[in-house]
Amino acid sequence: MTVTHHPAARMALILGLALPIALALRPTIGDESGASPPDESGPHRSPVALALSGDGSRLLTANETSGTVSLVDPGAGLVVDEIPTGERPVGVAISGDGARGAVVHWYGYDLAVLKIGQDGLEVADRVEVGPEPRGVAMTPDGSTAYVAVGVSNEVVRVDLDRAEVTGRVAVGREPRGLALSPSGDRLMVGNNRSGSVTVVRTGDLTVERTVAVRGSNLRQVAIDPEGEFAYVANMENRGMATTDRNIDLGWVLGQRLTRIPLEGSEEDYATQSLDPQGEAVGDVHGVAVSGDGRFIAVSAGGTHEVILFRTDLKRLPWRTGGSRDLIHFSLRADDGRFRRVVTGGRPTELAFAPDGTTLYATNYLDDSVQVIDAETAELVRSIDLGGPEEPSLARRGEMLFHDAGRSHNQWYSCNTCHSEGHLNGERFDTMNDGWHEFSNIPTDVSKKDVPSLRGVTRTGPWTWHGWQSSIEDAMIESFTKSMQGDPPTAEEVEAIIAYLGTLERPRNPYVGPDGAISEAAERGRAVFNSPKAACNTCHSGPEFTDGEIHVVGLEGRRDVYEGYNPPTLRGLYDSDPYLHDGRADSLREALTGDHAPDFVSGLGELTEQETADLVEYLKTL
Repeated sequence: MTVTHHPAARMALILGLALPIALALRPTIGDESGASPPDESGPHRSPVALALSGDGSRLLTANETSGTVSLVDPGAGLVVDEIPTGERPVGVAISGDGARGAVVHWYGYDLAVLKIGQDGLEVADRVEVGPEPRGVAMTPDGSTAYVAVGVSNEVVRVDLDRAEVTGRVAVGREPRGLALSPSGDRLMVGNNRSGSVTVVRTGDLTVERTVAVRGSNLRQVAIDPEGEFAYVANMENRGMATTDRNIDLGWVLGQRLTRIPLEGSEEDYATQSLDPQGEAVGDVHGVAVSGDGRFIAVSAGGTHEVILFRTDLKRLPWRTGGSRDLIHFSLRADDGRFRRVVTGGRPTELAFAPDGTTLYATNYLDDSVQVIDAETAELVRSIDLGGPEEPSLARRGEMLFHDAGRSHNQWYSCNTCHSEGHLNGERFDTMNDGWHEFSNIPTDVSKKDVPSLRGVTRTGPWTWHGWQSSIEDAMIESFTKSMQGDPPTAEEVEAIIAYLGTLERPRNPYVGPDGAISEAAERGRAVFNSPKAACNTCHSGPEFTDGEIHVVGLEGRRDVYEGYNPPTLRGLYDSDPYLHDGRADSLREALTGDHAPDFVSGLGELTEQETADLVEYLKTL
């Protein structure tokens, strides 16, 4: 078989990075297959999600940056077809017989129903499901889909035969991953920003219980073949000071595999800590369980690997109701229960073939579907989905953004906190405001809310205190202080900034196609610009920030820098929590608490109606 250098390996050479991503090779599909080589003239595919038919003969990938879905014959290693489906496809599902698919579009607000034939794909219908859908699950018979809608915090049920929404149920904050139980009576929902798993009864579409799992960044959810447990990978914020010692001990943050029984109480869960000391796991994402239950797989995009747990050798050391600082010592004994498979790139979602040992992984940064032999813990091959042979400057920056190898002992990447360039609702001491804790006791004194990076290149100065006037210097500070790694080269800084420049916001659900807003929001606009509220005193210009430093009454006695740089108000509807330390969970709380307009203007409190109208206006920005 002919092989070519792995694109990630080429990128490592270009950037001068000593990364594990340089180790994997990509097989090239030869002419003997009868298929055309993948298109290298088009955009990067960036496959982020996958779905496998019941017999394992058909595999669908949602290709986020190309706006396409690919149909793959995994056995032959061929891309059978690829079609455009919508803006930012991020979740995909397939019926048991492989005849019907469904894909949801993060920036498109819809679900596309796919007809799958022997030789290709076709969009058969579309259904509007709500703002920013992130995940989808389908019943095996292909009649019903469930969609996780991120902004409205709900799961939507869709009748695929009639192409219509038949029900909605409220779940946790920013639902993403979905998994149906084998019996079909329960739907497990991973809520990314609230750090919880909601158990939904599908019969009457009601919430049975919600389990808080002490974490965020919940993505793919998997259920074992017996329907006893659901699994989700997540990041846990441990809350301690960001010192190198605390990082090494797992006291700042850690990566977890969480197990939730389908039947149980709200406190009933167990975890596996995934991080070996000195060689941590970065940015867990996907989870899959083999059909015989022998293997549990977890992808880790930040450290460019897939982790394999084997359950049939000896009982795994689950910890009930909490987590260990580091991986259990017994799993480091090389007894086959815990293995790390280097994949390169950024592996995301996972699926096991019916044989129980073949594992498929979408690799976002490699533009491929990778095939892993779980029995031998080896990367067997990569199926090229197409894309440029050489990455652009922005793509190189995206690779750096997702690389935990640039932090102290590879504990976290930029993406760990700024999830997909946005946020994850957490607070951390990023070590860049002139003062920080050294305590081993969890503290909130110097923590700052993780801001969204959408539009960040247009909103200087940077940091919450606004002391950093150069975005180039801000990037260097982020790598050396926040991540406690080596300083980036000038080319790497340029690449990261180029990537940040691509991070744009989705369509605002509170603004009509013609730019129209509600009557309440129009009244709120008047309040915003009034002397009484005086919001526009600081939040002005196209990004609703004036680039100045203001003392607003939120300062702390230990602040080194006086005042704060007003954050942009763009995308405020989806930027919770609010204020520099995340003290306000809602816009109303921000406007009636320590940053109420009367504290700023001194002209009296807003009425209940004025506050409500102002909230409606802020959501339209």
